[in-house]
Amino acid sequence: MEHKIEFKIDENNRGSFYIMNEGTQIAELDFDIKDNVMNAYHTGVRKELEGQGIAAKLFDKLVAYAREKNYKIIPSCSYISVKFRRRPDEFADVWQRMDDEPTGASCGIPGK
Repeated sequence: MEHKIEFKIDENNRGSFYIMNEGTQIAELDFDIKDNVMNAYHTGVRKELEGQGIAAKLFDKLVAYAREKNYKIIPSCSYISVKFRRRPDEFADVWQRMDDEPTGASCGIPGK
């Protein structure tokens, strides 16, 4: 099944990349933007669809959007943090490195 990634952002610069299927949201990657920095704080996929690469598609869209807009990304979500840490050179241009790096705990999964 092909998944179309949709995008929304509100007046407070809180946004989401998400996927709908037959009127139901099946996946999302949530973020907020401040001063050209995206805080990506949550990625979720419906349990029955996990393991199909859907979250990776949302992640790729996030990175492409950040590159297009010349934004940096704070990986507060554990999923995004792991993706960055696995290939730091590939994402160095968008990764907002900080002295007190997020652990990913905001997604509810303790960071490693």
